[in-house]
Amino acid sequence: MSLHNSLPHSTLEAVCAGVPLVAWPLYAEQRLNRAVLVEEMKLALPMNESEDGFVSADEVEKNLRGLMVSDEGILIRERALAMKNAAKAAMIEGGSSHVALSKLVESWN
Repeated sequence: MSLHNSLPHSTLEAVCAGVPLVAWPLYAEQRLNRAVLVEEMKLALPMNESEDGFVSADEVEKNLRGLMVSDEGILIRERALAMKNAAKAAMIEGGSSHVALSKLVESWN
């Protein structure tokens, strides 16, 4: 999956910085983004709404503490760091993103 084409820029920036996430969708495509981040990429914990559509303070606390101290949070933080390193490797000269951009520029000439 191409990160750039499937996630909004702020999420892409967080991934490239190695920041573990809590996925809290508010509107539009954000529910899909939560599914990608939580289920596919395993870089986030899901923020779950109650039946009335609100998120309780307990839910916020549970997820933030979960990122800091739970076994799942530790795995997410490790995966976030691995994704940061992979993104960095892709952007250096000879990396996959650098090569792809170079090929695009060459195609314009």
